[in-house]
Amino acid sequence: MLDPWIILGLSVQIFAIMDPLAALPTLMTVIEPLSGDEVRRIVNRASLAVLLLLVIFSVAGGLILQAFGISLTSLRIAAGVILMAIAVDTLITGHKPEKIEAGEYVIVPIATPLIVGPGTMTLLITSSRVYGILSTLIAALIAFIPTYLLLRFSQAIVRVVGKTFIHGLGRFMSIIIASFAAEMFMEGVRGLIR
Repeated sequence: MLDPWIILGLSVQIFAIMDPLAALPTLMTVIEPLSGDEVRRIVNRASLAVLLLLVIFSVAGGLILQAFGISLTSLRIAAGVILMAIAVDTLITGHKPEKIEAGEYVIVPIATPLIVGPGTMTLLITSSRVYGILSTLIAALIAFIPTYLLLRFSQAIVRVVGKTFIHGLGRFMSIIIASFAAEMFMEGVRGLIR
């Protein structure tokens, strides 16, 4: 039985950890000199890559854990540590740390690790085991919609609100990510104690 509140809450978590807003300043440095058609092509390809990664890790999360012999408890502890590191780095810099270069292969760095990074992957794998594949997949697809819209209209968004606002919002989102990280870590520790 699908619980809409769990799906909604999970979609918010996935979107927060993907944090496409924090990726916008880095993305803008690449697409600013490009024409409108080139920007659309890059954004569409990057968005497709993001979608495919979300689907893969939502559906195959349990299999990945089994293949490597990793327990859910261990994954939660590791995920908490990784997410906390990402949150602290984003809080200090105001944006995601990865640097990307313009060119044909810009798609992969935008999709991963800028948007679907280790934190997102870990959350999807964990959620697919805890809430089930279908709930996780639906939540990931819901989170993808605003992510795509932010990428698609990134130039207009940055023009309207400015880079300073984007950096500030990125720092705020890092606090949310840190909260998820702490919760995930504590849940892993509680599972270890049990």
